[in-house]
Amino acid sequence: MRGLITPILGLLAVTCIALGLLNATIWKPSREITAATSVSGVQYVTTDPGVLSLVDSQAELTVFSASSGDNVCVALGSGKDINGWLAGSAYARVTGMSSWTQLSSEQVKASGTSDASGSSDESSAVAFKDSDMWTKVSCGNGTVTMKTDVSSSSPTMAVIDLGKSGKADVSLHWVRQTLPDFAVPFYFAGGLLAVMAALTASLFAMPPHKRRKRTVAGTAVQAEEVKVSEAIAGSWSAIRPKPASETRRSRRRHASHRITDTGTILPVETTGSQPTIVDPASRNLVAEAADAAGADDAATNEPVSHEQPATEPDKAQPEQQTFDEAATSVITPAELQAYFARLAQESGTTNDEEAK
Repeated sequence: MRGLITPILGLLAVTCIALGLLNATIWKPSREITAATSVSGVQYVTTDPGVLSLVDSQAELTVFSASSGDNVCVALGSGKDINGWLAGSAYARVTGMSSWTQLSSEQVKASGTSDASGSSDESSAVAFKDSDMWTKVSCGNGTVTMKTDVSSSSPTMAVIDLGKSGKADVSLHWVRQTLPDFAVPFYFAGGLLAVMAALTASLFAMPPHKRRKRTVAGTAVQAEEVKVSEAIAGSWSAIRPKPASETRRSRRRHASHRITDTGTILPVETTGSQPTIVDPASRNLVAEAADAAGADDAATNEPVSHEQPATEPDKAQPEQQTFDEAATSVITPAELQAYFARLAQESGTTNDEEAK
């Protein structure tokens, strides 16, 4: 998987960086834009609002007349004043840009009555360059140029008077102050793809068994977490009071290991057969050996009888009695008294618990 994904991401990263370099050098947008169009058959040419600031607020409007002897004028004014001057006359409109080098235009037929003259006499008509409708006007023979500084939200328009020729080339030239930056998005995409390629190479370079161990370890850690309900249940079981039967049973179980006031651990007798514990330190082994030797001599001096051995239990009786006396001699009177005192104390405690 690493050998397939990592090269693809690396190739895409290199491609994006290369496109960014091309957009920053060879494909860098031009700072100067010039668009032109040709008009004919009309005396006036006007621009729509916003055409002068299509590329930049500062533009240069140039008109080349087909006849070098004709007087050509360019003026700037509001849309209301320009429409009042053009009323009753056919004109051409520059509507925008069809490409980075071509302006789009259309012709409009005459409509209404012109406000340029107050009578039918041509001598009394106001000249184009002398009208007070314009905020700025410039005239020239055959060619005229005007620099404009119009914001995109301004309603200012340009109107051109071609004179009698009725044919000219109109061009707009902009010098962009700020160029669009198409290289930065490609640089960003290339850097992101390079980081993804590095992460993919480092992640898939790890052996599969290590990844599985990490997954199992993470699952085990999650399984060891204690839920809130389990914690509350455990706390309640620790603080709730135990029943009387369980308390009595636990006390009886630990009664065999109680310590008396003198510091001696006293065993508790239980039901059933228990082994007899004999303390060798409290027995006279020399006397017991002498008694055993005397018993053997007496048995040797006795005459042999041919009767049935009905007296064998009688012979074993002295030995059993001697063993019992030796075992009994282990318990001292003080220990016996302490035993009965503890027994009485336990009996009193049990009665009090049953009474509660």
